[in-house]
Amino acid sequence: MKNKLFLLSELLRRDLAARYGGSFAGPLWAVLNPAVFCALNAFVFAFVIKMKPPAGFRGGYVEFLLAGLLPWLGVQEAIMRATTSVSDQAHLVKKLRFPIHLLTASAVGAALVVQAIGMSLFTGFLLVTGRGSVNVGLLVAAFAFECLLLAGPALVLASLNVFFRDLAQLLPPFLMIAFYLSPIIYPESMIPGFVARFLAFNPLRDLLALFRAALFGAPLPPFGRVAAWSVVLLVVGFVGARLFRRCRPSFADLL
Repeated sequence: MKNKLFLLSELLRRDLAARYGGSFAGPLWAVLNPAVFCALNAFVFAFVIKMKPPAGFRGGYVEFLLAGLLPWLGVQEAIMRATTSVSDQAHLVKKLRFPIHLLTASAVGAALVVQAIGMSLFTGFLLVTGRGSVNVGLLVAAFAFECLLLAGPALVLASLNVFFRDLAQLLPPFLMIAFYLSPIIYPESMIPGFVARFLAFNPLRDLLALFRAALFGAPLPPFGRVAAWSVVLLVVGFVGARLFRRCRPSFADLL
């Protein structure tokens, strides 16, 4: 177990170093890229379209947007990188004793590290300005739920991408659909009734609600619903792990 944790930490360090190594700004890109994306969305939706936060929200619309946009960027990055985590590392996959699943775990972990950096800066801003109501325990619970949400899909997509290389190219439009069907740039209260029922099939709704509750004291999603999603995601994670294990013997032949 200790050896695997050490190997995971080394893969994580290598992943982050390879992503920013050799560039002028280095690790600062972990902040600059999300900052530009968040600033652009904030300008468009807060100052051009003039969106408003939901009634009773402690901060302004920009804070509401960032509390949802930062977790979404972590989810999107984790899914995209996890999908190609096995197919991009053929030289390691062909080593018989190498624990291949750590490649996927490292890809997800690197995305969450970058998200955590952005979330730390945002949390620091809220603490300094007093604009939020930060609950560290809830913030940890939100990250734990996010890990649970990502585990199963990451393993499934990493496995399938070895067999169907077009999968990585098909993901961006599906992620775009997920982005606009989740209450990231708009409050849940704005969703028409005939569409709102479909939110029951979107766990991102509760993930975003957890982060907003942790940062601004927004209403928590119903405990029963979060618990039900947790059970479903545990099952998905178990299925993903089994699928990954079943596909593992074929990886070396296909890469």
